[in-house]
Amino acid sequence: MARKPILDQLRGSSIVRSFQTEVEKQSRAARCDNSEGPSKRLGEVMLMEEKRKRLNLFVVLMFIHLEPKKDQRAGHHQSTTTPRRVLLDTGADFNLISDDAHTELDLTKQPYKGRVHSIGGYTELSSTVILQWHFRSYSSEADQSSRSYRAPFYVLPPDSEAKFDCILGRPWIEENWSDFVTLVEHNRRKETAA
Repeated sequence: MARKPILDQLRGSSIVRSFQTEVEKQSRAARCDNSEGPSKRLGEVMLMEEKRKRLNLFVVLMFIHLEPKKDQRAGHHQSTTTPRRVLLDTGADFNLISDDAHTELDLTKQPYKGRVHSIGGYTELSSTVILQWHFRSYSSEADQSSRSYRAPFYVLPPDSEAKFDCILGRPWIEENWSDFVTLVEHNRRKETAA
């Protein structure tokens, strides 16, 4: 049986404050449960425990451009996009797409023979695909269109348990540093506003 990565184990756990006794917890719960609302006494500090899922600053939406389909009536090609969750991974040596995402998108893949070495061991790769995508524009300029990107992605095998649809690795990040910073900064602002 495969062990969960340590970060996944920590994510599911809750931290108990050692300075709170069981009596304090029950007392605080009773004060919060009364129909009059929270205590109005000055100087009393109430700890409101909040279970809020933190936003991963390095996870963003990318909009993958799908193969254009020809509109028979109008005689022109209609391009469509689909949103996918992508991890911006400064530790990855290349870009990856999950087999599930690749299958759903029905993309043409090219044969490739190689393997990836990671913390979890080796993964055999058998195909690659070229993706074109853009990110949502957060510019205040109304007429600014989103910049489009194009890069190769290695397709993960079907038995891999991918947590994201795609991973953008270090080569893309280094080549598009200002865009990377903009995406992470936008997520940071969303996190602090929440």
